[in-house]
Amino acid sequence: MTGMTRIWPILLCATLLPGPLMALELFGVTLESTTRDELREAVKQAGIELVREGGEDQVFDVYDSSAVMPGSSHLFLGFEPDNQGFAFVEYEFIGLDTRRLLADLSGKYGDPEVDQGRFLSDHGYRWQRDGIQIHLRVDWSNYRTRLSYVDPAALAALRAGASVVAEGEDPGTAVSLF
Repeated sequence: MTGMTRIWPILLCATLLPGPLMALELFGVTLESTTRDELREAVKQAGIELVREGGEDQVFDVYDSSAVMPGSSHLFLGFEPDNQGFAFVEYEFIGLDTRRLLADLSGKYGDPEVDQGRFLSDHGYRWQRDGIQIHLRVDWSNYRTRLSYVDPAALAALRAGASVVAEGEDPGTAVSLF
């Protein structure tokens, strides 16, 4: 099986456009400039089922991605509170095995930077494309693996404008680590 054959169901159209644009796309939309409505429509067109749509009290959407991405359980979409621009997309996978995802992502984006954790097994991987950070990490406390596409500036705005995990709430019951 070729690397592209393995990676397409995982990344669902995450591509780098050739030439001077070099824009990172997901679901056929350019992440850096997409809006909440555009990304929601693209996810809907990809066949991913909505679980909960964000609103004033919830700054991110939750989708059931299991039907379109084997091994995944959820897809989270987060948006800036002020302009509703892209802040993050995160896939949640059940289990802790990152080998296949790491191989596929490395084949697509090159060698990652390794983010060292407190323990030998507590580390993550990071790539950078067009102002978007791509993270692959293990969430040990919840027995999950997470693949995230993040606009750091937009995520900072999201965090400043809303509390994603309420004070005192167990992060394991929250729908996203963001």
